[in-house]
Amino acid sequence: MNASTVADVLLIGAAVAWVLARQVQVARVKPRLLVLAPLVLAFFGIRSLPASTWRVPADLALLAVSAALSLGLGVWRGQTIKVWRDADGTLWRQGSVLTLVLWGVLIAARGLLYGVGVAAGHREASGLGAVLVTLALSFAAQNTVTALRMNAAPPLPAGQPAGSQPAEPAASRSTVIPSQLAAHDRLHTRRHERIQARRHERRERRETRRWE
Repeated sequence: MNASTVADVLLIGAAVAWVLARQVQVARVKPRLLVLAPLVLAFFGIRSLPASTWRVPADLALLAVSAALSLGLGVWRGQTIKVWRDADGTLWRQGSVLTLVLWGVLIAARGLLYGVGVAAGHREASGLGAVLVTLALSFAAQNTVTALRMNAAPPLPAGQPAGSQPAEPAASRSTVIPSQLAAHDRLHTRRHERIQARRHERRERRETRRWE
């Protein structure tokens, strides 16, 4: 492993750590960044791919598998990110533990594909360019889902600080109390029926003994 490769690995590792940290933090949704980030990654990724990659079927197959995984996991991650808007209409988002898990799956899959490419003698299809293209596609899918969910983002209640998450909806007292009373009434009715059934059985036994 030469110095250039080590530098690439360290750069990618630092970028991944920064991305993962940002995914679980509360942050404003910047629509322009949703579009620009994947485009920038794709631009530098495609530039970093050797020209021979586009002419070798095995390289293209590795890139196609990587692209399919990136898109699928990106769409899934986009559904795990909470999106809401404050009283001023500003959009906010925050990822969850599942978001991080799906990022971990993508990283593991990317590492597996790298091992396959090296073992098959197609290292170029799993280098820095392929990693950047993978990230670009995954971000594009995730950001597309986020953008589609922005219109349905729930607003914060009046007076709640901007950037705070909307409270989870809780059952109102007017709904909970009647349901508890109804359950209590059903339990009381069943208990009363069992008592009446036992009394009826004892009465029948006494009548039977009287006529014996």
